[in-house]
Amino acid sequence: MSAAEAAIMTAKDVPDSVNTPGPEFVSRATALRGLLERNRVAGDERRRLTDPVMAELAGTGLSRMWVPRRFGGWECDLRTMVDTTIEVTKGDPSAGWVHWILGCGDWLVGLFPEAGQAEVYANGPDTRVCSVFAPSATAHRVAGGWTVSGRWSPASGCAHAQWAMLGFPRPDAAEKGHHPDDGDLGFALIPMSELRVEDTWFTTGMRGTGSNTLSGEHLFVPDHRVLPVMPAVRGDLALQEGGAGSPRYRTAFLPTLVTHMMGPYIGMARAALELVSKDASTRGISFTTYGRRSDSTAFQLAVAEATARVDAATALAHSAAESIDAYAAAGTYPDVVSRARVRMHFGHVVAQCCEAVDLLVSAHGASAFAEANPLGGIVRDIQTASRHAFASPVVNKEVFGRAVLGVEENITEFI
Repeated sequence: MSAAEAAIMTAKDVPDSVNTPGPEFVSRATALRGLLERNRVAGDERRRLTDPVMAELAGTGLSRMWVPRRFGGWECDLRTMVDTTIEVTKGDPSAGWVHWILGCGDWLVGLFPEAGQAEVYANGPDTRVCSVFAPSATAHRVAGGWTVSGRWSPASGCAHAQWAMLGFPRPDAAEKGHHPDDGDLGFALIPMSELRVEDTWFTTGMRGTGSNTLSGEHLFVPDHRVLPVMPAVRGDLALQEGGAGSPRYRTAFLPTLVTHMMGPYIGMARAALELVSKDASTRGISFTTYGRRSDSTAFQLAVAEATARVDAATALAHSAAESIDAYAAAGTYPDVVSRARVRMHFGHVVAQCCEAVDLLVSAHGASAFAEANPLGGIVRDIQTASRHAFASPVVNKEVFGRAVLGVEENITEFI
């Protein structure tokens, strides 16, 4: 029996009650909020998500939402992924971040050759794949594949993964001295059993993501476990083997990833909004005549302004998700200006959510920064997450400005 046949046979054993599409997944994520909130502190302290959290993400089917259907997954639409991630994040930002990372890992696996996909999911659809895009490695072409050596970080969710998807400069780049962004970047699927995990994740925020460093030397990666990245970014591989029959794996590369990535930021901002609003009618404002914050015009305006920003961010995420999926359903690929617009909107979502949290924390007061206050945790987490390389509003505006004005060349091919 081939690996593909074994993986598909395993998929047949997945209960239908787990594989329910659409909004049902969002309600399942919402139902996990109490568990996520109870485990948030423990996850921060241990610098990894707790076993009960990971068990429930798997048990509710949330961990296989973007696993290819033929291997037991559900291939959910992008808006459902965004909304589910928002709900998970409201319970615990680190859990929402890991849900995004591992979900994107599953989606990216769906772009690999069929044999690579089958090898990853040979043990079932709850196999988890973490990823680090940065090509901090060396690689050499050998018969049947590549040998890769390197150190990759930050590898969010690696404590819970069985496989890692790691960036490396393909041989032509290494030999010619090209920058990896010139189009010679590859992703390698490597079993976690072949890698070392270095305990390096000591941070102010997003502690529970366990984003440690992975390392390994002279790792053999067969051809069927390598994805040439830049052709995928440009859309050249949108109909590659294994993805041609499913629109899910024809969606635009970076727009799909950054639209899903909007979920954690929106989730953190929405959680902050709920926390600040829930006791507004029972808490006053120190050194004023207000016995209830809800009576204060300044407080009302802060909540209204924060709500407007979060609502706008959510609308941008939903619009991007629906547009990206519509292109794939039509068998088309968005042009570079359309893709750059999504990247710009992602930066705007990050900025709006950070500003919303800042408004809410200022309205709430200094107690937000108590170690035990979940609002303080959100501040730490969103400030850490907003420094992600793809999240810079200024860089993303420049990318779009160059694209829409036809300036050659852009500052990145990751559009």
